[in-house]
Amino acid sequence: MTVAGSGGGPVTVAVTRVVRPGREEEFARWADEVDAAAARFPGHLGGVRLHDAQGLHHLVYQFETPGHLRAWEDSQVRHDLLRRVERISEERRITVPGMNSWFTVTGGSFRQRAKTFLLTWAAAYPTLLVLSLSIQAVAPGLPRPVSLAATSGVLTALLTWLILPRLTRRTRPWLLRGSRPRPAERP
Repeated sequence: MTVAGSGGGPVTVAVTRVVRPGREEEFARWADEVDAAAARFPGHLGGVRLHDAQGLHHLVYQFETPGHLRAWEDSQVRHDLLRRVERISEERRITVPGMNSWFTVTGGSFRQRAKTFLLTWAAAYPTLLVLSLSIQAVAPGLPRPVSLAATSGVLTALLTWLILPRLTRRTRPWLLRGSRPRPAERP
């Protein structure tokens, strides 16, 4: 856990969890329990949950003081809830002082782009090989530009609507490993 500052004022916690594929509904029920449990603790000022289509779920909580936050984080209720969620998601978190904190979720780094490249190539190469061989077997005299147009069109459609969405969903924890929220400068 990162705690910036140890003053007595409000503190904001951003927890980002990468939810394992197929566990989204289970995670949503768990997050409802966390919200309800945190709200019962002294000093809880509020919370918000955000999620995106890639499987990142952001839970943001505010407490009146670092001591109130510590009481929540050290509680048996929270520890029990965390034990349950570890099998369905991975945590990334940051804690900063204040009520008006801004957070940026890092992404687009070289490492993430390299993973995206590898995933796309791993999906494209075998698909392209099968398509090329199939078109060549079905229409051996087809002019090369027509063959390439057909192959690239079918390849793009398969990758866009069938292969990459499924492959990305299955490899989500690996693709997002290393992503974590960080304090952001105000715009």
